[in-house]
Order: sequence, then C-alpha cells, then structure tokens
Amino acid sequence: MSRLDILKSLVRSAAKASGERLSKLSTVTNARQAIEELRARRSTLNEADVGRAITSGTTGVRAATVSLRNGRAAVDLGYEDGRNLTFAIIPEQTRFAPRGAKEVIFSVEPPEVVEDARAREVVGALAAAIARALWGPVLGERTVHEQALVDREGARLRADLRTVPAVRAALEGSPLAMALEVISIESFAIEDRVLRVVIALPIPG
Repeated sequence: MSRLDILKSLVRSAAKASGERLSKLSTVTNARQAIEELRARRSTLNEADVGRAITSGTTGVRAATVSLRNGRAAVDLGYEDGRNLTFAIIPEQTRFAPRGAKEVIFSVEPPEVVEDARAREVVGALAAAIARALWGPVLGERTVHEQALVDREGARLRADLRTVPAVRAALEGSPLAMALEVISIESFAIEDRVLRVVIALPIPG
C-alpha cells in the first residue's frame, strides 16, 4: 500500500461526514484537499469520555468526576480502598517525530502530585484516550487498563503514546503503521468543555 493510499484510507475513516466524496479521490490534487479538510478537523474528548478513560484505564478507581474548564481537567477520584485523589491536569506540549517521539506532556496542580503513582496512572489513561482520538481508525481493540507509560520530566508528566499496547502493536505489525508516523498532533488544549486535539498531516508532494 502506497503512502497516498494510506492517507486516503485514513481520511475516509476519520471524516465520515464527507466519506462518500472522499472515497472517490483519485488525484494528488484531490488528496491535498482532503488532507487539508482533515487537518482542520479537531478530535474531541468530552468530560464523559475522559471520565470513562480514567475509570477503565486505571486500577482501583470506584468513581471519577471530571470537569474540563479554564484550560485544565479537574479530576476527583474515589478509590475502592476509601482513598481519594483530587488534582488538575493541564495539557502543555507535544513532541512528534517520524520514527521517533510521540509524546504528550502535562503539568499538574498541585505540582507535588507528580510524585504520586496514582496521578501518573491517571495521566497514562488520559494519554491512551488521546492516542485513540488521534489514530483510532488504525488501532486494534481496546485493552483493559489501557495506558501510556508516564515519566516525570521535572515538574511535568510526559506520556509516551508509543507505549499504549494498541499503538505498539500497530507500529510493530500493522500494514498501516505508516499512519502513526504521518499523523500527529499539532496542538491539544482544553476549551469549551472538551479536550480538543488538532490533527496535523503532511501534504504529499
């Protein structure tokens, strides 16, 4: 499958509203137009989406309340052992490179939460949901406790999307692995009560 074929397939999957017209693409000019439409598209996760990602992607969480406001995700978690965890996650930066980094970076409040393994687990679950918002059409089935590996980076938390099991499997064995290399995140932020992911795509020459 050629690079252009892959991009056409992804455009059809990711932009269903215009799928009928996109499926008829046959020229580079039309592909450019379709990719520009996808570039302008924003994948979003609402409060319910983020709550589900956290409860399904972490261990021992009994209930999760999520509020997406003022540029941050305020998370209030109740655990089965009676403990609670309340903190805020703030999207900060992305790092994407061909055959290299595929990372999303967050700050947290209060800052000392970076030391808490439970907070890192929550951020890992959120990062896995972002990976599905970005690459969903080419990823396999969701796994239980789906997470990205999260490391401290000073006062911030860095999630490596390549470590999400479905992403790792696609990179290692899928014929659409190239999709994960050419589709990246231009920016991500919390606004209008959603986590908005702006998708970036190269224009084939």
